[in-house]
Amino acid sequence: MLTRRRLAAFTAGLPLLGGVLAGKPAQAEASPKQIRIGVPMTGLGGRPFSMGSYISVIHVQGRLEKEFGPDGTAIEWHFYSGAGPAVNEALAEGALDFAWQGDLPEIVARSRGLLTQQILVAGNRLPISLLVSRKSGITSLAGLKGKTVANFQGTTLQLAADRILASAGLSENDIKIVNLDPLTAAEAVAQGQIDATFTEFTPPARLAQLLNTVFTSGPKTPVLTAQSSLIVTSSFAAAYPDAVDRVARVGVEAAHWTAQEQNRAALYAIFDKTGYPPAYIQAAYDGFELKQFSAPIWDDFATAQLARSVADCTKYGLIRTPVAVEGWVNPAPLQRALATTGLTGYWQHFATDGTTRLG
Repeated sequence: MLTRRRLAAFTAGLPLLGGVLAGKPAQAEASPKQIRIGVPMTGLGGRPFSMGSYISVIHVQGRLEKEFGPDGTAIEWHFYSGAGPAVNEALAEGALDFAWQGDLPEIVARSRGLLTQQILVAGNRLPISLLVSRKSGITSLAGLKGKTVANFQGTTLQLAADRILASAGLSENDIKIVNLDPLTAAEAVAQGQIDATFTEFTPPARLAQLLNTVFTSGPKTPVLTAQSSLIVTSSFAAAYPDAVDRVARVGVEAAHWTAQEQNRAALYAIFDKTGYPPAYIQAAYDGFELKQFSAPIWDDFATAQLARSVADCTKYGLIRTPVAVEGWVNPAPLQRALATTGLTGYWQHFATDGTTRLG
């Protein structure tokens, strides 16, 4: 189980890279020899595929390979079953240039001096559900007190779950946490081994019939949902600013493709490569409005949600060193990408509450 103590031990092991990465940048070059991207998940059995964002589209459709191939730039995709913490270790070792990360691991790394830039939102408003055993007697969040609950610690799911617990006047100290990935956790709940689990995904039908969903964050409570983004190391951004712009443009183009309802079946086919059953993927994503789901923009809501995540990480004791949000988001590559692709204004902007539409 990744408790706060173990989380602190992990963060203490991250090297303090601020002084190194803040040093004099290398002379900027048009295109690097390689671009290394980290993804905080694998498919079943360690398959090198992901789902849940237009990042999966970029990978499977070979969009970066097509963009940088003529320059001789090699594109390397690295998938980590250890999720965000494993990606953090790779970033700290200098083994990655870009990463698709959830808010908690990003913030943990930054609190230890790993300098990155936020380039694109790559998954927000992702609902979090609480699944319980039908034999547990749990009918509300309040009923979790004293129960054994699974959560994928050290990931964006942990932070979202802590927020949900706080909304009911609870904390991790009020429950018994076991650290399991969402699918393993759902199996354990269904078999009665534990009482409940927080998850980002709808369980397969064979499990769903054994479970009750007693809470789901969503459109009415966007501040309780999870958020992820595409980040780049500050050292890479300083050395290859043009490459960052090109990656951002490729991301915006993939997000636009993902936003098209006529591409839903093709999107699911990409997610299918993870090995998860089609019925599982359909259950997880059928309720998503693709245009909102794919939005790569740093609107008022996404920016405020990042700031809330930083504040909540401190509040819940997930980090010890304060993190400055100001200057972390670099909006310029996104703005240039939107202008170049003619997609400025395509995605709806929301106010900080996530429900009020702007413009």
